[in-house]
Amino acid sequence: MSGFGVTWRTTCRHCGGTDLIPYLTLPSLPMTDGFLKSADQPDLFSHPIAVHLCRGCGLSQIRHEVQVAEYYSDYNYSAASSGFASRFMADLAETVWRRYDLKAGDSIIEIGSGDGAQLACFRDLGATVLGFEPSEALCATSRRIGVPVVTGLYQAGSEALIPAPMRPVKAALLTYTFDHLPEPRLFAQSVAPALDPDCGLLILEVHDLEKIFARREFCLFEHEHTIYPTAATLQRILADCGLLVVEIGVLPEERRRGNSLLVVATPKTSRFAPRALAPLPPGPCSDEESCLAFGRSVEDSIRRLGQWTAERRKAGKRLAGYGAGGRGVMTLAAFAKPGDFAYVCDRNTAFHGWFTPGAKVPVVPPEHVFADPVDEILVFSFGYMDEIRADLEAFTAKGGRLTSMLDIL
Repeated sequence: MSGFGVTWRTTCRHCGGTDLIPYLTLPSLPMTDGFLKSADQPDLFSHPIAVHLCRGCGLSQIRHEVQVAEYYSDYNYSAASSGFASRFMADLAETVWRRYDLKAGDSIIEIGSGDGAQLACFRDLGATVLGFEPSEALCATSRRIGVPVVTGLYQAGSEALIPAPMRPVKAALLTYTFDHLPEPRLFAQSVAPALDPDCGLLILEVHDLEKIFARREFCLFEHEHTIYPTAATLQRILADCGLLVVEIGVLPEERRRGNSLLVVATPKTSRFAPRALAPLPPGPCSDEESCLAFGRSVEDSIRRLGQWTAERRKAGKRLAGYGAGGRGVMTLAAFAKPGDFAYVCDRNTAFHGWFTPGAKVPVVPPEHVFADPVDEILVFSFGYMDEIRADLEAFTAKGGRLTSMLDIL
């Protein structure tokens, strides 16, 4: 069932080439935030996901486009309920502030600013901040914590919505937003004029395709994610828009989120331009044979998840999941059968009382595990594993098991 329009692209989202080859096709899957009011409700949207490699520029991408404006107006995802995520946001703000000589009064915008939690960290350091966010619910949360926000998608001409005293901005931030854009190159070209030509920064956090390949994280292939960059392909996209990558990583990996490629870019005219990194080699994710081999390995991983679940169910074990974000939704939708999982735990109160799209598993708060015990919990949000272990220490002390999905993939 589909309540959203779907169109098909014939050209690469970066270079405009037409030589794109599919290397992974996932079955009909839902939107990650298409939660349902009951297990009987049909999915709001379901469609196959075919991942393609552009032979011209090496960028992986999907070719179908879902009309998402209405979808994002109701989007509710927030990572603020996680202590780890909150520390990451504060750490990122403090590191960028110090490393790039930001000072009180400097202007910072975030595109896809969510509930305003990340911008609040920059505001608390003294920055003047403004968010752009299409979700009306998240905008309301942002304003409640004192972070101003423009309701809507950032697009060509949106720089005019930035108050004149804030222009040009010292930094524009996109965390897990750049890889949602249907036209990433056009977007980068549109945001570049808003940056201070002398010292402006574009800070991007995206999922890293190299890690997806290494971990077989097929759950990160989503309708919402239009492109799947590596550091090398991201560097080339930005370079074509007059932006030089000056840093990759920013924070040590153990202080970043589960799959986090963080880069900082600056205009060619910037005083930070001498820090620009040398061009990166393409790597195996831009190699056709490597991509096809990865596609085959994902099929094996999905079978292993099904076998793992079936074996435990046959042994009389009661199972639950942890993490109702994109990883949990897409993993369950790809392999789970009705009744395999009693429920999925998540701290995000916006998910509670709903059912995951696809697999239709009820979402409950973590403490539900003590009222309605299970034998084993499959953790989809593995990037927060230490935090989850601490939350569920009483569960494991009584013999309950926590298993990261990475151990199965």
